[in-house]
Amino acid sequence: MKKVMIIGGGAAGFFTAINAKEMNPELDITILEKGKEVLQKVKISGGGRCNVTHACFEPKELVQFYPRGEKELLGPFHQFMTGDTFEWFENNGIPLKIEKTIVFFLNPIHRKPL
Repeated sequence: MKKVMIIGGGAAGFFTAINAKEMNPELDITILEKGKEVLQKVKISGGGRCNVTHACFEPKELVQFYPRGEKELLGPFHQFMTGDTFEWFENNGIPLKIEKTIVFFLNPIHRKPL
């Protein structure tokens, strides 16, 4: 059995672990987190409502929300964008809700514990 170790128990680490396991069910995946709890920032994002992403559907528009990584994120956003994020959550039974602030949040009606 192949083993994979993911450094960081935040949103990206968990997203990577879930997708790796879905694509390779035989993998033994371990997530390492230096903090006391995993997903700390996710739990408090959006005032505790789990801000998922901005409601921008063009990579050049979305990178404007990441001024420290604008150039570095443009390429990846052409590979996996807001619509893909929305579809991933929906396919996993987690509906999202768009708000006036043009960000997606977990829908409180269907919110599951993280």
